Amino acid sequence: MASSDDGMKVVDDLGVMADEYLEEDDVEDSDVEEEIQRDDSFSKLSADSWLSVESEYDAEGDTLFFPTVNEELVEEEKLPMASATENAMAKASSVPGKSVLDCVVELLRGTRAQKKKRLFRMISEKWIWLGEDLASLMSKSKRRPDQNSRINLTKCRILRSEGNSIAFQLDRQRVVLNLSSPSEVKLWLTGLSCLVPRDTRVFMGNTILEERLQYDPLKDSWQGKPMSTRKRVNEYILLGGIGRGSFAKVKLAISTLDKRFYATKIMNKSRKSSFLSESNKTEVAILRKLRHPNIVKHRDVLFDEETDRVVLVVEYMARGVVLDSSKLQDEKKLSEEAVKEIMKDVVAGLMYLHAQRVVHRDIKPDNLLRAGDGTVKLGDFGEARMYDVNDLDSKGRPTAPGTPAFLAPEFCMSDRSPKPPPENYSADVWSLGATIYYMVYGRAPFIASSVFKLYDVICTEKLQFPSSPRVSLKLKDLLKMMLTKEPTKRATLDQVASHTWFEEPVRKKLNDRIKITEQDIRDAIKPAKWVYPEPESKA
Repeated sequence: MASSDDGMKVVDDLGVMADEYLEEDDVEDSDVEEEIQRDDSFSKLSADSWLSVESEYDAEGDTLFFPTVNEELVEEEKLPMASATENAMAKASSVPGKSVLDCVVELLRGTRAQKKKRLFRMISEKWIWLGEDLASLMSKSKRRPDQNSRINLTKCRILRSEGNSIAFQLDRQRVVLNLSSPSEVKLWLTGLSCLVPRDTRVFMGNTILEERLQYDPLKDSWQGKPMSTRKRVNEYILLGGIGRGSFAKVKLAISTLDKRFYATKIMNKSRKSSFLSESNKTEVAILRKLRHPNIVKHRDVLFDEETDRVVLVVEYMARGVVLDSSKLQDEKKLSEEAVKEIMKDVVAGLMYLHAQRVVHRDIKPDNLLRAGDGTVKLGDFGEARMYDVNDLDSKGRPTAPGTPAFLAPEFCMSDRSPKPPPENYSADVWSLGATIYYMVYGRAPFIASSVFKLYDVICTEKLQFPSSPRVSLKLKDLLKMMLTKEPTKRATLDQVASHTWFEEPVRKKLNDRIKITEQDIRDAIKPAKWVYPEPESKA
C-alpha cells in the first residue's frame, strides 16, 4: 500500500482508489462513520422526515470551537470591547463577506451532496448537515429513510478541499463528498476547519490553513457585528434576529456552555399576573419535559423580574418555518405530496402533545419548523393550555388564542360561534386542517376584510375548494372532516391519523406520560442575568 505526499492512503485492491466514496455498508470502524438505527416505530417515516441525532460522545479535548472560558457572571460584568484581534478572526474565513461563525450556521441548514458506491462507481444523492452538537457531520439518503449516518469530526486527521470535492481522512477510512460548486466547498471547509481538532491538517487545495489555529469564536463576528458587542443573557450570547413572521422577535443565540445554537424569544410580559406563580412554573416544567422528534425542545425559560421580560430558549430549527403565512392569500403553494410528508411529522407530534393533555391552540404554517435534517416539528407554545394545570375561565368559554385565520369557530368572538367542549383538543384539529388548506391552496380557507368579520365568516360560511390546484378527493374529504364547524362532529386526531389520505396510518411514538417532580417545578424558571457590552470610548 502506497501513500501520497499529503499522507492520504491509496488502496490498490480491485483498482479502487481511496478518493472514491464510501457507502454506509462499507464502513468498518464505528468511530469513523456510524449508522444510527431507529426502532420500528420510526420505520414508517417519510423520506423527508428524519430524527435529529445527538452524538454519543462528549467532544472533550482540543477542538477549536469555544475554548474553555470563565462563565462566572457577576452583576456588574461587562463584555470586552471589540479589538484588532477580531479583524484577525476574519482571516480564518475563506468566504468573502462571511465569518467562520456565519459559515457554521449555514452548515446547520445542510446541503445536497453526491457520494459514490465503492465498487460500482455509482453516484448516490445524499443530504448532509452539521449535527447540532457541532462535532458530527450527518448524512441521510432516501434509500434508507430509517437511518442517519455520522462522521465523528473529532476523529478527522486530514481535511482537504479540491474543486467541487471535500475529503475527510479519518483513522482508517477516507470519505469524499461532491458538492455543487467550489464556492460551496469553500463555505463548508471554512466552517468545518474550526470544528476539527487542532492537530488536524486542513488544506484548501495544496494550501494549508494555518489561520484557523488562532481562531476564537468569542472574538469572531456574526453578520458583520463582533461577538464582543453582542449582549448576553446567562450563558447565551444573542447574535441577531432570524426568520420572518412569527420569528420577527426571535434571536439566534449560542451557548458558551454546551457550544450549541439556540433560538431565543424575548417577550415583554403583562404585569397583570405573576409569571412566577406555582401554576405557571408547572406549565413551564411540562414544556421543558416534552420529548418527541416532532416537538421543538424547550431548553430554558428565564425571567427578569425588574423589567418583566421573559426569555424562552428553544431548539434552533436551522431551516426555519415550513411556510410563511403572514398573507391570507396569494401565497406560495406546496404540492399535495409535499404537504402529506410534512403532515406525517406534524400529526405524530400533535398526537404526543395531546397524550400529555396539552393543547397547542396556535397551529399554523409559521409554527411548523424544519430542522437541518428535514424533520418538521411543532413549535411556539405561547398559547398552549395544559389541562392538568389550567381550567377554563369562569364563563366556561376559553379565551381566544392563536391567529384569527386559523382559529376554530368555538374560539371566535362571534354570536354564531358554537359552544366549545370542556377540553379543546378539537380546536387543534381545525387549525391543522386550515394549515393543510393554506399550504395546498396558498390561501386561508376563510377570508374577510376585518378580524371581526372573519370571525363571523369562519362560523357561518360553507367551506369552498378553489378549482386550482387540483387535489385528490381523499384530501378534500379529510379537509371537510377537519373543518367541520361543530367541534363535537369534527374529526378526532386519531381519525385524521388513520385517514386514507395517508397511505399508511400515522403511528404514535413515545406516548408515555411525562412525570413532573417538585424539583422540576422549582427549577422550571431561572432568573435572567443580562450582560451588556461596554460603550465605545469617545477619544
